[in-house]
Amino acid sequence: MAMVVKNNMSAINTLNVLGRNSKEFAKQLQQVSSGMKINSAADDASSYAISERMRVQIRSLDATLTNTQNGSSMMKVAEGAVSSTVDALRTFKAKAIDAANDTNTDSDRAIIQKELDQLMNQIDDNALVTFNGKYLVNGAMGGNIVADQQDSIVSFMAYLDACTSGTPQELLDGAIKFGSSGMFKDEASLINSFVEAMRNSNGDLLEVCGINLNNDDTGSITGLDAGGEKAKTAESVVPEEKTSYGGNTKGSSFIRGLTVNWPDDISDDMQKAIAGALDSQWLTNCMWLVDESFAINFWENGTSVKSMDVNFEDDASSNNLAYVTNYYNDGVTTKLELTVNMHYYNNLDLTDKNGAVKDNPNQLYLDRTLAHEMTHAIMAANIKNFNELPKYVKEGMAELVHGIDDYRKGKIQSLANDPDTLKDVLKNSGAPSDDSAYAAGYMVLRYMAKQAASSEPEKSAYFQIGTKASQTISIGLADMRCEALGLTKADGTAVSVATQQKATSAITVIDRAISRALKQQTIIGSIESRLEFTAANITTATENVTSAESVIRDADMAKSFTAYTKANVLMQTAQSMLGQANQNGSAVLSLLQ
Repeated sequence: MAMVVKNNMSAINTLNVLGRNSKEFAKQLQQVSSGMKINSAADDASSYAISERMRVQIRSLDATLTNTQNGSSMMKVAEGAVSSTVDALRTFKAKAIDAANDTNTDSDRAIIQKELDQLMNQIDDNALVTFNGKYLVNGAMGGNIVADQQDSIVSFMAYLDACTSGTPQELLDGAIKFGSSGMFKDEASLINSFVEAMRNSNGDLLEVCGINLNNDDTGSITGLDAGGEKAKTAESVVPEEKTSYGGNTKGSSFIRGLTVNWPDDISDDMQKAIAGALDSQWLTNCMWLVDESFAINFWENGTSVKSMDVNFEDDASSNNLAYVTNYYNDGVTTKLELTVNMHYYNNLDLTDKNGAVKDNPNQLYLDRTLAHEMTHAIMAANIKNFNELPKYVKEGMAELVHGIDDYRKGKIQSLANDPDTLKDVLKNSGAPSDDSAYAAGYMVLRYMAKQAASSEPEKSAYFQIGTKASQTISIGLADMRCEALGLTKADGTAVSVATQQKATSAITVIDRAISRALKQQTIIGSIESRLEFTAANITTATENVTSAESVIRDADMAKSFTAYTKANVLMQTAQSMLGQANQNGSAVLSLLQ
């Protein structure tokens, strides 16, 4: 090896080694001090990017877990409010049952009514519960809730009853949206959905509408086919206890909030018999059936007319078995008349309590005809612009009261098998001169009721429970105030137990309110359960992603300490050798001595 003084290559080489050792030492020192084997993209670019994405996901999962826990807390607050309402309704029903018992006087019932008024105030207070300043069950986070098929129709009727402004079309669209819990936004969407469902099912009425043409149930909205507790047959749907023809009906009678004015002179024996039956039980039972079906009656504060004239005629040229005429001004009914067409009912079997016609078993019982027409009378007295509603709605609602899938079986099946004709009838129900509008209206309303029965309140709140934009839980918390539960109405009418009849009707209203509250409670409970599973899933996901990120980025400390020690020794060795190499130049001086 040459002896030189200008370039000390040994020192230079040792210096380079020292530099590399110093860098390695710094790297190992950083790993040991941070606990991570990747501290920057320079260490491992691809692994660093994967690790950073995982860290973003972990932070996001932590945020969604917080969201889930907050959502669960909110649901617990809502559940507490609804549970309190259910407790109040439980007491409410017990008081109504007590009031319906005729061991009580009207004075006793007035005292019970005061208790019920306080319970209604409490229910409204419960609905004002908040979470973080947000109202939960006063309608702000959802719309109407439908407990079952009948409740859908009750809600539909309640909307028609409550609204006093807007065009007839806006009124109908709003009622359909309200009665279906937002499932159908307007009349057009309901009709299109119904017709398409009939087309796709090849006319399967049972599947699409819940209409069973092969049993004794008439298909009334309170009957077994629509989810009721028992079948309503042609004989039982209007609940007479005995025959009650005859009597000397004169002047006026007061029946369930309605003053009934009888003809001045009834000379015909059959007319006398029918008038006697009307006075003694038919009108009472028909109005009770309408009230049970739709929660609407002549007792309401907003009822525009509370009297009705009864007439008899014999008109062979008319297809009307009986009909109600309503006179109105600016859409508000001012007078009602009920006319019975004796051409069809001049030969009643006076031993039959339902009003059967002798030798004509196919003729509709008179009590069912009256139930149909009294539905029109009560609707006209309570709904502004009733006459502007489509014919299929007016007739379909009346058919729902007493059921009609026995009497119009052929027409119903015919329309089910011909969706195009069915759609034409619904679009222009005033045109057909036969019973098509009656059948089509009955079918489409049963369809709406069946679909709405399984619906939930309109969803207007969302819990972000995932790391992607689409990973949300949408919720709807229905209005739990008294008006939404049917205990009060927009015109100020409240559930009353002032008389035995009103107390009996109140029980049905309270049962419906309980069903709505319990369904809301069930929905809240199911959301709480789902949020618990969601929280557990997020926790597991966080654990797994953290573990995966650890494999990529965390340092093996035993291995890192070994590498650190090695780098430290090598660096110190290089430093020592650099000192030795720097002494090589001094050897040249020995040649000069």
